[in-house]
Amino acid sequence: MSNLSTANGDDHPEAAKKHLEDAYTLFVHHRYDGAGYLAGYVVECSLKSVILLGRQNVLKYGHNLNKLSAEAINLASIATAQTARYMPLRTPGHGMYAGSTGWRETLRYRPESTVSDQDAESWIQEAENVFLSTVAKMWKDGVL
Repeated sequence: MSNLSTANGDDHPEAAKKHLEDAYTLFVHHRYDGAGYLAGYVVECSLKSVILLGRQNVLKYGHNLNKLSAEAINLASIATAQTARYMPLRTPGHGMYAGSTGWRETLRYRPESTVSDQDAESWIQEAENVFLSTVAKMWKDGVL
């Protein structure tokens, strides 16, 4: 359990790690929808970890990766803040953040396959980049 776990038991750093491992497992078993879906949650949980470290409320951002990313980058850009070392790496122009064609939490309701193998692979790579630049770095620095 990390020290960012909330009163209701949510633990975004631990969830990010678990979802990244699960996304890779699903990907190698050709379950691209599940892999892509969990990759989105890796990004969401990693960004929420930065926001929580900055003592901000994450509830108002919901599952919106663009809003979460903007707030995490904003917090990480404050040189004197505890969050300054945890600027989330984001691949420019990455399709994961592309609104209706990118990741969204509602992918779980689609019975048909909606995530291609190329998108799943790309989203997992994005998720790993964000995770390594935020949560993994926080663990290495001992702030979790």
